[in-house]
Amino acid sequence: MKVLHFSITPLAGMPVRLVQALRRHTGVDARLVDLKRFGLYDHDLILSESPQEALDLAWDADVIHLHNYLDYDSKAFGRIDFRALAQAGKRVVRQFHSAPSLVAEVMGITPEKLLAQDIPCLAIAQYPERLYPKAMIVPNFVPETEDAYLPSSKTPRWDIFYSPTKDFSAWADRWSTKGMPEATAVIEGVGRRTRAATRIVTGLPLAQALEEKRASRIVVDDLVTGSYHLTGLEGLAQGKCVLSYLDERSLMLLRRFSGSDTHPFVNVRLEDAGEVLEHLVAQPELTRELSVQGRRWLAEYWPEERMIRHYERVYELLLEDPRLVARQPDLSLESRSRYFLFHTLPDLIYRSRASAWTNSA
Repeated sequence: MKVLHFSITPLAGMPVRLVQALRRHTGVDARLVDLKRFGLYDHDLILSESPQEALDLAWDADVIHLHNYLDYDSKAFGRIDFRALAQAGKRVVRQFHSAPSLVAEVMGITPEKLLAQDIPCLAIAQYPERLYPKAMIVPNFVPETEDAYLPSSKTPRWDIFYSPTKDFSAWADRWSTKGMPEATAVIEGVGRRTRAATRIVTGLPLAQALEEKRASRIVVDDLVTGSYHLTGLEGLAQGKCVLSYLDERSLMLLRRFSGSDTHPFVNVRLEDAGEVLEHLVAQPELTRELSVQGRRWLAEYWPEERMIRHYERVYELLLEDPRLVARQPDLSLESRSRYFLFHTLPDLIYRSRASAWTNSA
């Protein structure tokens, strides 16, 4: 089976990691065409550097895998016409990594029009899935056996590591925020009070970010939205104590895809993170124990080799019947009670937290 991925942005390096994992662990012949060199992550093919090869691969593929901002009528890849490929019998699937509001804004359409599109679609098993109710849910993962993701035997240089990708306030955007200003203030405050060595970076190439993270004891992920991110998975793989706030939906998805009743994160909100970080900084043996447990959990319950099978299965279903690529029944949000518990309630809690934080400032 030949699968060709297309992406116009790096998406935290997940498209290229997907392709690499497919080639390592499955019989899928997977390739990726990036629109340009992003300068932060690995690449396979770049459209401007290999336009004819990309076109030839598209017509030779069995499956076209589009990421985030691409649909049948996207023209970003020049002579590569996704609608024509679909009409010629290629199976097409689209994977969402971001909120509909952001994807629609980049595409220049409304969120309603985006959600009405009829392309078989996937959504990652983090916050995006609850915003795409028809999408089949698939997990994000990291290559935990690769050298850059292994625990280091060296003495850590940093006590606390934090690498947000956006600088929005925690309360300025429901999903596109990582709470950078507020979390940075909390971490810097802990550093001043405890003399902990803190490392806060943004915009680093992946290899450099992984190196800095690997040289740390504690990794701070998203303390605001209720969802973890790739930086948290990277920290777990490297044997770090990872702080992230996970709401009930995120915890349920971790249980569903891991098969484990436990999870590897220190589950803490932004509001409580200062006190928790101070305690962990003062307890190096505890931090080491949590780090070992997190790495062990990831290797046992969330390894790349197992997670990539979900994507292999997607392609098999696509070739059998594209209508089979749909929301798993046990993860549906269609009932009124499930929608409330796993969508409305977390939003209400977020708004309540935002109000309390703003009023106390």
